[in-house]
Amino acid sequence: MSEAAPGWLVAEVAAGLQRLLVLRLDGCPPADAVEAVALAWADALMVRGGGWQEALDAPRIREAFRRLAAHAMRWPAPAEIWQHMPARPEPPKLPAPPPSEEERARAMRMLAELREKMRIPI
Repeated sequence: MSEAAPGWLVAEVAAGLQRLLVLRLDGCPPADAVEAVALAWADALMVRGGGWQEALDAPRIREAFRRLAAHAMRWPAPAEIWQHMPARPEPPKLPAPPPSEEERARAMRMLAELREKMRIPI
């Protein structure tokens, strides 16, 4: 049993579906059914995706509907949204730690060996 879709997810899906409705694609549901269709789509996203976070996922859903509208030839099934869903943005990475004294010493030995092999005077 899946949990209910949060309001922001239903709102994003409804906005995306309205974008598709104006395209009048084959198989398009009637405009007065968009609320029920949005609830069904949001529920399908909950079942398959889960763990939605508004800050991370609302822009992804908007972009997925935008891409879907650009490619759809007929009214899509909810599963088709996944083909156009961008990946979540990666969190910022920590800077690389500074090299240890042992790593510095090893790098200096390697440079000295290279100089010796290439016969470069210091």
